[in-house]
Amino acid sequence: MTSVLRDLDPRSLDRAATDLCLTQVSAVRPAQLSYPTPCDEWNLGELVAHLVAENRGFASNASGVVDRLAWQPGPPEVALVEFPASVELLAKAFADDEVLQRMVEVREFGVFPGPVAAAMHLLDYLVHAWDVARAIDLPNPIPVELAAAALRLSALLPAARPVGGAFAAVVPVGEGAGAVERLLALTGRDPEWSAR
Repeated sequence: MTSVLRDLDPRSLDRAATDLCLTQVSAVRPAQLSYPTPCDEWNLGELVAHLVAENRGFASNASGVVDRLAWQPGPPEVALVEFPASVELLAKAFADDEVLQRMVEVREFGVFPGPVAAAMHLLDYLVHAWDVARAIDLPNPIPVELAAAALRLSALLPAARPVGGAFAAVVPVGEGAGAVERLLALTGRDPEWSAR
């Protein structure tokens, strides 16, 4: 699993994805928290609450302190306000080079080497940046270069996609699909999804 990370720095890529997501979440207004998202099980407020919980959980466990409660999402209105602070909390945890040598527990998914955990966060945050943007009718925010780098990590995505799991089933796309479209499809998203 770690072989796909041999010549990639997942932490720098993750920071780019997290900053991208921060830009999208910063555009969300409280009145929009009930909007639907490409994640069928979550509205926008629930998605933002999930994002804050992910930052806190990854930050805590990457720092060597296993805190299962950190992964629990709070109220969406509070999460929207606290999102920037959660981004900085994560950035501080991932900046510590010791995380590369640490085993990190990631929710119910298991315990992984630090670089794999950072790559998992990268994949999650990159596609969620798109989810947030589309929910509030903003254009696709994912740069082609970042999508292409994330596609190299596709071996980290589960092959089995049970209903209600972390990822929906792979969405078919045409042979000429670009890197962004292929990444979205691999993570169970319809690249043509619109809230309208």
